[in-house]
Amino acid sequence: MSIPLLPLALALFFLVGLVVGVYAVSLWSKLSRMEGKMDTLRTNCELHHQQNETHFLPRLEHEVEHQGLWEALHHHEHDFKGQVRR
Repeated sequence: MSIPLLPLALALFFLVGLVVGVYAVSLWSKLSRMEGKMDTLRTNCELHHQQNETHFLPRLEHEVEHQGLWEALHHHEHDFKGQVRR
């Protein structure tokens, strides 16, 4: 009593193909939903930035305003007691 292997292999191949197909459709669905959410997020961020332009400082203006603070923080020395010397 031997079982022919060809029909068993074809059935196994069909089942694996079916599972892979279901997985591919599920992955495509999740990726398309995520794409829509990313578009919505990008739109909301742009709208928020446009509505609040006065609250955002350009990078150069921010750096010039705090340049003295950064210099004091990064370019100082300590004496033997641990106090800051400039």
